[in-house]
Amino acid sequence: MEQKRRTKGAADMSTLVMVLLFIASVAVFALTSGDRLSHLFKPLYVFLRMASIVGIIGIAAYFIGESLPRSIYDYRRFPFKCYKWERNGQIYEKLGVRWLKTHSIDMSSIMPKAFPKQNTMSRDKAHLERLVQEMCNAELVHWVLTLMSPVFWLLIEGWYGVAISIGYALSNLGDVMIQRYNRPRIIMILKRIEACEGC
Repeated sequence: MEQKRRTKGAADMSTLVMVLLFIASVAVFALTSGDRLSHLFKPLYVFLRMASIVGIIGIAAYFIGESLPRSIYDYRRFPFKCYKWERNGQIYEKLGVRWLKTHSIDMSSIMPKAFPKQNTMSRDKAHLERLVQEMCNAELVHWVLTLMSPVFWLLIEGWYGVAISIGYALSNLGDVMIQRYNRPRIIMILKRIEACEGC
């Protein structure tokens, strides 16, 4: 009971921090939209502008993603199904997915309410099914963020905006790649469990 209370308290605190960061991002975006900070050293101004946009769209996308019912995801259908050319995710090893995995951030380590995606050792069918759904959700969120990357080019002048747009798109595509690399392995375990149930 005490452990549940602590977990809930940590989750509520993390949510509050995220909301405050979102408000701060909106405030910084508003400040950098006018002439009040135009006197700043250009790279610093661009960084503040970029950070505010990342905060707004990233935090909003996270909360929207968490609010979506997991029942809408089916790993057997487009766009989440595995394609032959992916070779069960092996194609991504040539693109450096192993390095990306070790340097990516699992939001469940920051947000206690989020479903932990790092625990792939469980052999509980219900847990693995939920894990696959969470991977589909994470992929969808990162696809949306990838598609939103031109916003940096639109809201930040010059080559800075173009460079940040490209970098933001690539970083989110990296996260998409991680989900598409991991998911076939979990699905394989699921299928083995289902086959054993039919024995």
